[in-house]
Amino acid sequence: MASRFGAIGLEVRGRREYGELLRRLYGLGRAEPVGGGALRVVWTGAGGARVELEIDGEGVLRYVLPCLVPRGTPVPVRGITPTPDGTTHVELLDGEGGETLCPLPVELTDRAEPRALARGGDGAPTEGHLRLSALAERIELHADAAAYDAAQGGREPRFAPDFLVPVGLFRPEDAGREWAPTAHALFAGEVTAVERVESEIGGGVFHRLRVRTLGGIEVDVAAADAHLAKAPVAGQWVEGTFFMTGSLGPAMPGATDLRG
Repeated sequence: MASRFGAIGLEVRGRREYGELLRRLYGLGRAEPVGGGALRVVWTGAGGARVELEIDGEGVLRYVLPCLVPRGTPVPVRGITPTPDGTTHVELLDGEGGETLCPLPVELTDRAEPRALARGGDGAPTEGHLRLSALAERIELHADAAAYDAAQGGREPRFAPDFLVPVGLFRPEDAGREWAPTAHALFAGEVTAVERVESEIGGGVFHRLRVRTLGGIEVDVAAADAHLAKAPVAGQWVEGTFFMTGSLGPAMPGATDLRG
């Protein structure tokens, strides 16, 4: 299983390398205030690799998010609900004002903006448009939809070629009282675009894929080169387990001012 940092070409081996990487990203990143005395430091690298560090008013690192800058078509969403642990729950819609396709937990790259809106008395948005990206933790490629369907064999239930299941919402039977939903999903879909990226930090290689899944939703996916048998090409079918991230984007009320 690939690590989240490895998915964007920043594989680390052990706590020491992890600490060194964070210090380097902090030095290279762009700092911006996000309200309440907190600071967000954002490093963006080749291919849209991105790492966010959030530091509270006392200088304590509170949050680290490796992700991929999403570039796909925004998906209409409603029911935007931040949780205390930072994960945000949304409902993906099949169009403007449409029906719910499925619920989804995501880690927002701009999660500080809704918090700042709420603090300012305007109220955090409950509807909007979300661009989705994902880091591959397990990924398989198939020649096409038919090959993917054949690979399921006699498995029951069988999945449609373009499914999306928010597994991060499913509570395990042995979960303790501290359990909370996570931003994970299983999905499959067609690869519509590919890009091979070499990171300028350490030279790690990853592949950036555009995947069209349930209801035509586009997800930008980062997958470590080491976890793919061969380089992906457009027209293939992808299936796997992914850490889901996304951005509500500058269209969110007040976002431009809050980032200034």
